[in-house]
Parts: sequence; structure tokens; C-alpha cells
Amino acid sequence: METKNLVISFAILYVITGVAIGVGLYYAGYNADHSPAPKMDVFQQLQNEISADNISAYLKHLSSVPHLAGTAQDYEQAVWLHDNFVQSGLDRVVIVPYQVLLSYPNMTQPNIVRLLDDKGVANITTSGKQTPISQPEEFSELAAPNFNAYSGRTGLIESDGLVYAHYGQMEDFEYLESQGIDVSGKIVLARYGASFRANIVDLAQRKGAVGVLLYSDPKDFAKKGRNDIYPDSWWMPGMAVQSGTVYLGNGDPLTPFYPAVESAYRIPESEALLPSIAVQPIGYDEAELLLRAMGGPTAPEQWQGDLEPVYSLGPGFKYGDGWKLEMNMQTANKLVTTYNTIGMLYGQEEPDRYVLVGNHRDAWTLGALDPSSGTACMLEMARTFGKVKQDYNWRPRRSLIFCSWGAEEYGLIGSYEWVEEHAKVLSQRAVAYLNVDIAVEGNYSLWGSGAPLMNKVYLDSSKRIANPSADEVVQGRPTVYETWVHRYPDANHPAKPKVNILGSGSDYTAFMHVLGVPAIDIRYTYEEHTLYETHHLLADIMDVGFLHHRAVTQLWAEVARNLLESVVLPLDLDWYATYLAEQVAGIQSRYGAQLEANNATMNYFQLAVTHFGEAVRDYQTTTLANLDTSDVLAVRRVNDQLMLLERHFIDPHGLPNRPEFNHIVFAPSSSDGYSSSSFSGLTDLLEAVGDQTIVQKPAEWALIQQHLSVIAFYIEAAAKSLSNHI
Repeated sequence: METKNLVISFAILYVITGVAIGVGLYYAGYNADHSPAPKMDVFQQLQNEISADNISAYLKHLSSVPHLAGTAQDYEQAVWLHDNFVQSGLDRVVIVPYQVLLSYPNMTQPNIVRLLDDKGVANITTSGKQTPISQPEEFSELAAPNFNAYSGRTGLIESDGLVYAHYGQMEDFEYLESQGIDVSGKIVLARYGASFRANIVDLAQRKGAVGVLLYSDPKDFAKKGRNDIYPDSWWMPGMAVQSGTVYLGNGDPLTPFYPAVESAYRIPESEALLPSIAVQPIGYDEAELLLRAMGGPTAPEQWQGDLEPVYSLGPGFKYGDGWKLEMNMQTANKLVTTYNTIGMLYGQEEPDRYVLVGNHRDAWTLGALDPSSGTACMLEMARTFGKVKQDYNWRPRRSLIFCSWGAEEYGLIGSYEWVEEHAKVLSQRAVAYLNVDIAVEGNYSLWGSGAPLMNKVYLDSSKRIANPSADEVVQGRPTVYETWVHRYPDANHPAKPKVNILGSGSDYTAFMHVLGVPAIDIRYTYEEHTLYETHHLLADIMDVGFLHHRAVTQLWAEVARNLLESVVLPLDLDWYATYLAEQVAGIQSRYGAQLEANNATMNYFQLAVTHFGEAVRDYQTTTLANLDTSDVLAVRRVNDQLMLLERHFIDPHGLPNRPEFNHIVFAPSSSDGYSSSSFSGLTDLLEAVGDQTIVQKPAEWALIQQHLSVIAFYIEAAAKSLSNHI
């Protein structure tokens, strides 16, 4: 009966969410006093209100217990955020459930890897768990054993060979093949650090491997040596593992392209794009033992790491024939419910225009860095906006939506399902999405990523945020912006900091790459997801005093305030035109001759980019320069053109061979889901065809010719959208 009531409650919440996000956002729960708010500096009030101590307290609670997606702790945190959002004074807060396919280890029978000698005796046995070191929360019985989500096989997997594949990239497997080493039927040992783990597994599976072991080499993750590691520094200890998904897609695997609502059709699990081979993370202390046992040729110098033995390639073991590697796997997939918590602060003049801020909530273990550093900042940001609303009877011009996503770690599932469910409304009304996944992973500098349209508001906002580093202030860099441009200058524009383009691996993906909602990602860097992501790691090592957390929250709040309050949206047309011009020049330089030789011209692509630049200049010198900001309809028309510009780069048919991504300018790299590339639909096709000609590959070159025409069409469409005439 209790379960039935809970289901009914979730169903009611689900209906309420749809109404609130849609038509009801105008009026539902809107009981504000419409008398003029007292004069005050909103920027200064928000900045002053943000408290480092509050962020620390939120983080201590959030990271006190493991909270894997789909568990009781996940739901408890969703409710805790709900209650905090309500206490902050947001207008409406809802918990949105989705039933999705997740993956879990066996809590009492951890996945084990064993090296067996010719008599079947185990010479090496991995522990299957991370070893608690110092903090009480590390000893939680709720901490999951080591696993990679969606590992493809259960039971015993045996192989007579182990192959070291460096970072597991295509060039690494090609090198192994050039040395006569075949991974078919073998287990692959690969390092984290150069590409998304799911890409490593996908390549190993395509090469015929039966299993993959993933580890973090101290050369990459303990750079000051194995004596300077957690709990004394932020570098990874020897038994730490990076858990993570090996699902190459995004969203619920059983409901591709559509939301996992109650009425959804679910495909059979056998048809989902999930790995079919076993995958398991191990600590570098354990990887070292395996590397010592490996035979075969010596690995190249650039493949050597910082573990004790000279790294060999395998596949055999140095002790003779008959030795085997065994993976005893218990990881299994399961339909469970995960939760998003959504909080809304309604706007005054344009309540149907949304600025969304988001962070995921689920973690593989304690998650102090990923994601709870960001969750703590979002909680403080919500409290701050709510307090300014209550104390000053203030409302922003547009609506602000706070989004706490569930099951991000499994493949951006919470955000994808919500975006898929509300895609039509968001396509018409969303101004921007502002993401913070990990707020602080180091204290070196801001590390920013974003859409070109967001460049100006991102950089201008960073110039208003006080530098959290006293040393940097002494060096003459009083704001976050100055340290950012000093430490990460843009190679083509050295007077500006580098703003990276958005790849995947976080919750902006569905907004940016599927719907065309411009997005940014904010974090302080430097340095990963282990049991040792504790409050101690951040409070006593990375960010003493939580000053960098406060700076991230202040920047996040200021970008949001700017987008919420500006009469004319501060979107950067100039930078988009510059960016497109630089990218088309780079593609022409690299591929132009090859394209022309195969009857695939760049001319229309280049002409479209030129027309886009001309349209931007004309729009700024006529429409924007002559805008009467007292004319409500004129302002609305201009803002609609600015807000919808990114949508004109969306092809509903998707990219060639990648229907899950629709943005013709930006998409995650096909070889590394974490990174991004510009015009990757075209460059992926060109990389795949290599030096083969239209005579050798007529179908492939026809696809290249077609996609060039598609690119030109959508850029021309974006240019025309800035005109008031069809």
C-alpha cells in the first residue's frame, strides 16, 4: 500500500511539473506583490549574500554518505534539496521521477580479478573495494564495491592473455596491430587520461577483446609521487579507482530519443547500445602487480608510466604457459527510479523565458568533488536568490529554474529524460543553460567552456568576481578574469581567456547538442571519482575557507543575473561570427585541396559564413543600434531573434551516422565523448575516408558532399533569422 501511494504521489508530481514548466509558469503559484520593488543593487546584494561557510556546511552533509543513483540515499538527497529549495523561498519545487535502466555491483560479492598459475592457484587477487584511509565517511557500509556501470558480462571470464593498450585510443590499438599483437580473446589493460572510458571499451570490443581493466596511472594522477597522495594531498592513492559508466550513449538506454515517462515504450535490453564485454576498474597498486607479471615486447617509451616495472605489451605472462587471467563479474543492470529536483523562481516581465542552472546530484561514492561541490554551490545560489526576493520584494525579469539532475553519472540520464519530455517548450522558451558539474577540482584557475553566443556574458561576468586567491591578487590580478586569461589565454586571441567548446560528459549536452540552447560549464581546476572525495579533501587541501567555491557561486549567480535582468539579452553575435570564420578557414586549410579533388566544394560553406558575418554586422548597426527599449514588442522581437539563433544550427535529422546529435557546428567528438569538435559531422566523415578518393569510396564521398550542402543551408538560415523579412 505504501509503495502504491508513493507511485501515485510521483504521478501527481509529474503532472504538476508538466503544467508548471508549460503554460502554468505564467501564473501557477504566483502570489508576488506587484508594487514596485525598493531601489537596490541586485548584483551587490547577491554577491554579498553568498556565504562560503554555508557552502561548506551543505557539502559536509551531501558528502557524508554514498548516494549512488537509484538508491534510497539518492531519493533522500532529492527530498533534502526539495526542502532546501522550499525554505529558500522559490515559488515552486517539484521532484520528478523517471524509471530507467541503471547498473549495480553485488554489494556482498565484489567483482574480483585473479591471475592464476598453470595449476589454477591465484597469485594475484584484487580486493574489489577501495580501502578506507582516514575519514569516518570512507568506512560507510553503503559504499559500493568497485565497478563500471553497464559492464557487459557476468560470471567468470577467462583469458590466456593480458594486453597493455596505453590509453586505449585508436592509434594505440593500431600500434599493437603493427607489432603483431592481437587483442582478440584477450583482456585489455588501459589507462584513464586521454579519452572517455566508454570509447576505450567500444574500441576494445570491436577489436575482439573479452574484457577491459581500467586504472589510473600515477604518472597522470599522482604527479608528485606516490608519497604525496591523499589524505595529505589531492593526488590519488594506490587503491583508488575511478568508477564510471561504459555506456557510449546518453539518456535511458531503453527509451532512446523519447522520455522515460510512464507511458514510454521500452526496447528490449538486448537492443540497447550497451557493451557486451566485461569491464572493471582497479587501483594502480593492483595494476602494478599485473604489469610485473606481463611478458611480451617492451612498451614504447611514451607508453611507460610511473609504476615500478618496465611496462610490457603482453599478451603472455613471463612465468610460462598455462597462466590465465580471470574476471569474476557480478555487475548487473536493473530498472529503478531516479529523481530530478526542480525549483522555480518566476520572472516578472517575461515569466515564459527561462534561464536554467543545473548540477547533477548522484555520485559513485561520496562525491565531494563530483558532483557535491557543485550541488552545494547551487543550494547557496538558490538561497541567495530567494533571500533577495523575500527581503526586497524583487523578482527577475525572466524566470530562473534550478535543476538538480539524477543519474548523470550513468549517461546524463536525469537531464536527458527531462529535456526530452519538455523539448517542445524548452525549444521555444529557454534562454540559456548554465552548468556546474564539479565546482572545484583544484585552485589553479577558472576553466571555462561554452557556446560562442555566451562568450560575452561569461567573460564580462568573470571580470566582476573578486579573485579568491590572495597570491594572485598580490600579483596584480584582482579578479577571476585576470587569472583566467593569465593561465589559459586563447591562442588566437591572447588578450582573452580560452573558452573551450562543449563536448559531452555533463548535463549541458541535451540542451546544447540536441535542442540548440546555448550553454556554459563553470569550474575551478585542477585535478578525479573515488572513495576519497571527502569534505576533508576540499576543506583542508583544495580550497581552505571555501573561497574558490564562493567565487564559482558568485560567477554562476552573476551570469544568471545578467541573462535574467538585461532588457536586451547579452548574447555575443560578434564572437559567433568570428568563431565560424576561424573554423571554416581551418577546415579549408586542412581539407580544402582533398575536397576539391573529389568534387566536394567548400565554396558554399565559406559563402554562408561570410553571409552570416554580414548579417551580424547589419543587425548590430541597424536593428540593435536603433532599438527603442521602451517598445515592449520591439524588445521582445529582438530577444526572440537572439534567443532562437542557436536553434537555427539544429538539424532534426541529426549528424551523419549520429542521429542522436543535431547541432551542425558543435558535437561531442566521435572518438572521445568528453571532448568536442567543430563541424564534427564533416570532419568525422573526412577522417573516416582518409586518403581514399571518390572513385574508391563513392558512397562515403556522396555523404560528404551532402553534408557540406546541409552545413551551408543551416548557416544561411541562421543568417536570415537576423532579418525581419523572410
